Amino acid sequence: MVEVKVSTEPRIPLNVLDLANRPHDGTNADAVAGTIRLAQAAEELGYQRFWVAEHHGMPAIASSAPAVLIGGIAAATSRIRVGSGGVMLPNHAPLVVAEQFGTLRALYGDRIDLGIGRAPGTDGATAMALRRSAEGLGVEDFPQQLLDLFGFFYGGMSDANPLHTITAVPGLGDAPQIWLLGSSGYSAQVAAALGLPFAFAHHFAGENTEAALDLYRSRFEPSDILTEPHSMIAVNVISDDDPERVRALSLPGQLSFLRMRQGAKPQPVSIEEALAYDFSPLEEEFIASRNARQAVGTPDEVKTRLESLLASTRVDELMVSSGAATVEGRIRSLEVVREALAV
Repeated sequence: MVEVKVSTEPRIPLNVLDLANRPHDGTNADAVAGTIRLAQAAEELGYQRFWVAEHHGMPAIASSAPAVLIGGIAAATSRIRVGSGGVMLPNHAPLVVAEQFGTLRALYGDRIDLGIGRAPGTDGATAMALRRSAEGLGVEDFPQQLLDLFGFFYGGMSDANPLHTITAVPGLGDAPQIWLLGSSGYSAQVAAALGLPFAFAHHFAGENTEAALDLYRSRFEPSDILTEPHSMIAVNVISDDDPERVRALSLPGQLSFLRMRQGAKPQPVSIEEALAYDFSPLEEEFIASRNARQAVGTPDEVKTRLESLLASTRVDELMVSSGAATVEGRIRSLEVVREALAV
């Protein structure tokens, strides 16, 4: 467990997004154990939410089944809210999602969040394998999928909907806290139209953050779920007192991302391999650009970056997604953010 080093409350609710990264020469069991350890540390540090992402077919990521992983994390913690960041709804029948998260609510009460996204979280072939047809591979069906899911949770589905005679058990009356996730103006508009809280993926789409949030706020329609817009951004944080340690912790993830952009599904990269890799000037420029609006650096640098982001985005909550190569590095990054944003 982490010894909490600050006694004051953070001035904004702090949350965690994790991908259950598999360590170099580690197993999937190691990845899941690391995520649970991180969640326990986040709870000790006073973080409010701990979410896990949905990715498929990624050798370095073990978070392919968020609902299952959420159950394990919630069982190993006692207070922190646990949820998905997110469930990629086009990959699943809305009825299945309602039953899964209704069951989680039955198990863990009002600690469960359901963050919903529309991206596949994988390549086209794997998306086809998940969905078992080409239907739903575009964005056109996403709003209806959301409405179907709400119908299973809240009732009131239109008689014109062929699913209206179906009851989700568990599910009906067991709705978790629902967020819409996105990295574009499209998702911002859907969240606004449906009156949902909106979480923007700044950690990989940092150029469009303020524009998407402004669009969300300007188009927001009050709903039974939310009367005023409520937003959050996820930011990549890798921090340590030693700048060289920051570089060592961040380079494996950067190298893995570069290889993925080249079409590979890379295995986990060791710190030693990343430090020995000869990054080209173009690759170095790409990494610098990717980190420009994230919070990668010493505690003072992280504090400055986060202060700037909070001022420009005016979000209601902050989510930390740490790409540090070790669990210890991810925990240290959470400590730095907690200390930096203490009242």
